[in-house]
Amino acid sequence: MQDDELMNILKTDPNAGMTLLLTQYAGLIYSVVKHKLAGPNFCDADIEHCVADTFSEFYCDLDKFQQAAGSIRAWLCVIARHNAFDRLRRYKKEAGNLSLDAEGITELQDENFSVEEALITKEFKEELLREIKALGEPDSTILLRKYYLSESSKEVAERLNLTVSSVDTRAHRAIQKLRNLFGGERV
Repeated sequence: MQDDELMNILKTDPNAGMTLLLTQYAGLIYSVVKHKLAGPNFCDADIEHCVADTFSEFYCDLDKFQQAAGSIRAWLCVIARHNAFDRLRRYKKEAGNLSLDAEGITELQDENFSVEEALITKEFKEELLREIKALGEPDSTILLRKYYLSESSKEVAERLNLTVSSVDTRAHRAIQKLRNLFGGERV
């Protein structure tokens, strides 16, 4: 179905339009969100909520969509990516602000938990981040976006106006520098 037909149906019969929109794009949006929220911190329900938020936001901002600027597919993907990153940022912020009374602090009850090892790991991460920043641009941005924000090489390349092969080469060389700096440990 063409975008202009779908937009007309969405404006004249919102229920039928949303059903068609979901039928056509739900799988794509689910995979975009799942790619961004991959990992043990997010379950299928989190991904499904993010997908639902994407379609809801699309419908609420229907008047802002301009067909000349892009397709419905592209606009949905952008909204999905932004929603997933917002959810990721919220999670990281909340994880950094947990109190000792929070339910998420199960590691303190673990018999194998070591405060000393946790401190060493924290110090290592801080030193690693300092060294990544010391690599300079664009290498530091490439590493942070690829491995910290889970962006693909293509997304990083588009953002930094580089080729995908250049991003991959720079990332590989930067990681090698870090491995040499840290003696090949944990990098």
